[in-house]
Amino acid sequence: MGWGAAPAGEGPWFERFYFSLRAAVAGLGVAIGPWRLVRDDVDNGLLAAPLGFVEDGARYALLSPEPFRQDGLAADLLAWLREMS
Repeated sequence: MGWGAAPAGEGPWFERFYFSLRAAVAGLGVAIGPWRLVRDDVDNGLLAAPLGFVEDGARYALLSPEPFRQDGLAADLLAWLREMS
């Protein structure tokens, strides 16, 4: 069976990743979501990723009209974001 459009049908449809992932954990079907949102559920055996994960190029950005102070909360946030990417 090749990859293509999903067959039309009735069933739950969610606008937010969170709700579709919670429905998948509850056994209501399958969901596609970002690794960062599903990794704990995969690690705990609540969800499975039979095809693995694909890097999509998504990144975080932190913008500021002024430079960050080295000892400020914004600098801590920037350091954390750099660790995540």
